[in-house]
Amino acid sequence: MELIVVLILIALYFIGFKFIDNIYNLASPCEKKSAKQDEMSKLSSSGDINMPDVLIYGNDDHCIEISAALKKYNLSSETFNDLNKLNMSNSYKILIAAGNSDLDNLTICSIGTKMMDINKVFAVCNQTYSRKLYEESNIHTFESCCIADNIARVVATSAGGTL
Repeated sequence: MELIVVLILIALYFIGFKFIDNIYNLASPCEKKSAKQDEMSKLSSSGDINMPDVLIYGNDDHCIEISAALKKYNLSSETFNDLNKLNMSNSYKILIAAGNSDLDNLTICSIGTKMMDINKVFAVCNQTYSRKLYEESNIHTFESCCIADNIARVVATSAGGTL
């Protein structure tokens, strides 16, 4: 009986590894995506396709206001609110996480820096106790009450956009 229990535990152990490996493969960019990303960057540098400069996460009017304010500084943007609909093969210069949840914002920022190679990351900090987490992750923060024009001005200055 003990032998059967041990064998079942060993089998569950390896099934757990396989499960985690499958989740990682779903979440990480594969070689096909990196090849697509290289192809898209070649096209965007040749001027055939206009890729957005800024990726904005959030699901409220605040994101739309930030996007409109960025246009004043000649920065194009794309907004999204569902991670499953995000095209991770696109290359963006800047990520702004402006969701209502700090956990969501931190997750999006982490995905942007680690999986999409976005170097300049900004986020709206909704709770003051979360600020330390943003600082430890080298994410520039804005207060939740910050005006979209102020966010766009700081982002444009960081991106070298025209003021």
